[in-house]
Amino acid sequence: MRTLQTSVRASDAIAIGRAFVVRRDSATVEVVCGSEEQEQERFNKALQSSTSQIEKLSEGSDIFAAHLEIVQDEMLRDAVLEYIGSGKGAAEACQAACGDLVAMFEAMDDEYLSARADDIKDIFARIVANLAGGVQNPFEGAKEGDIIVAKELLPSDMALIDLGAIRGFVTALGSSTSHVCIMARNYSLAAVVGLGEAAEQICSGDMVIVDGIEGRVVVNPDDDTMNTYLVRALNLVTLSKEQQAVATQTVEYQGSAVAVVANAGSVEDVVKAIESGADGIGLFRSEFVYLNSTSEPTEQEQYEVYSAAVRACNGKPLTIRTLDIGGDKAVPYLGFEREENPFLGWRAIRVSLDMEQMFCRQLRAILRASAEGDIRIMFPMITTLEELAEAKRAIEKCKADLKTEGVAFNENIKVGVMIETPAAVFIADDLAARCDFFSIGTNDLVQYVMAADRANVKVSHLYNPYSEAVVRAIKMTIDSAEKAGIECSMCGELASDSSATELLLKAGLRKFSVNIGSIAKIKYTISKL
Repeated sequence: MRTLQTSVRASDAIAIGRAFVVRRDSATVEVVCGSEEQEQERFNKALQSSTSQIEKLSEGSDIFAAHLEIVQDEMLRDAVLEYIGSGKGAAEACQAACGDLVAMFEAMDDEYLSARADDIKDIFARIVANLAGGVQNPFEGAKEGDIIVAKELLPSDMALIDLGAIRGFVTALGSSTSHVCIMARNYSLAAVVGLGEAAEQICSGDMVIVDGIEGRVVVNPDDDTMNTYLVRALNLVTLSKEQQAVATQTVEYQGSAVAVVANAGSVEDVVKAIESGADGIGLFRSEFVYLNSTSEPTEQEQYEVYSAAVRACNGKPLTIRTLDIGGDKAVPYLGFEREENPFLGWRAIRVSLDMEQMFCRQLRAILRASAEGDIRIMFPMITTLEELAEAKRAIEKCKADLKTEGVAFNENIKVGVMIETPAAVFIADDLAARCDFFSIGTNDLVQYVMAADRANVKVSHLYNPYSEAVVRAIKMTIDSAEKAGIECSMCGELASDSSATELLLKAGLRKFSVNIGSIAKIKYTISKL
């Protein structure tokens, strides 16, 4: 018996089955085999084939609908053609362009965004496969009840797997926000990701226990271990049914209503969150509107997204975070310069305030959409009272312009800030007196309070949301909001962690903005306290 462990919590499920191991050799890069024109023609044909394949897949999948937008993006095509023009073959050019785009996304200080690098890898893998003659299915031999084991699994892989037959996944690479984890949670499958080289110890045919809760894989377990996990797996099935029973209910803690809202990055996410029982959307990541475009989205384009999102809320509130980008989240068409310390650099509200016209286009779009439902505006990375005052002045200017133009909007739209820096915590009393709500962004707050980069394994032990310093910062923020009589929510990963729910409730938190897959779990946890 061998036990393999990872620190990544991938799913709330346990599975037992035989391992089906997929070993894929690293793709070999071809040498130039034709003229520049010939390589361009080969690439264009492979791109066309890939686009047609993704179009079919997108008919029933939000993930592939996003892939379709990317593969049709001129920026992707131009990046490859530029490398072909420099003398590379089509496949080599694809690999180089893929590396550039993946590096851009992986550098982003947001797990949800950085995981989009998988989409880029997947699309280019498909193009390269079509250059080589077509996409193959490495999962054809998988049997019902198997556990898929691979170095990594991309969205296209998931489309080839019979998710109704297999019981779980194990991968060497991946994070809690990778597609394999999202799919595992959506289909109630067990998953363990980020095992590293330890995943290579698993062989096809091995009996494996996949414990997604503890991030553990037990290979060829003994009888005692097997019996223990059989009981745990049965208990989880019962628990899941109990959680789903309260997913659409209103929950309370000590007589006070507690809202469980969701984080979303698209209109499709909003629809799914409301269907899953969310009491609204506590964080709508507006940067996706920008990242999915080759140029700055127009006011009208943004309005259409925000309008569709608030309509999908069916009367429930939608909190839109203004553009949270810059520094580590560079957008090519905006021409950001490289920074030595991007986490401490030009990002979020700092970018918006410096790029006034772009900021106003976004604010106008949000205000226009507010005429169609309960929309709130939330500013990210606020560190000074002056930043909040300047941002609010921009809103008032946009309101005045829209009023002059005779355009409808909500005159009393609520405005709030994210508390994600020590500076914001220290001036929380003053901020609370000047805005309508707070949302604690623990992902950044932990990083800044502990001065520890969460992506750096050498200091990962310091990135601890339960550290005394972080807990005090959270409590100070909640107390400041309560004193001012404004609402305080939490939209960081800690809000989705059911082991932290009671601690946060006792600290006074009454609004949790969670990952869509955690809505039922958090509501159930609250209902039992």
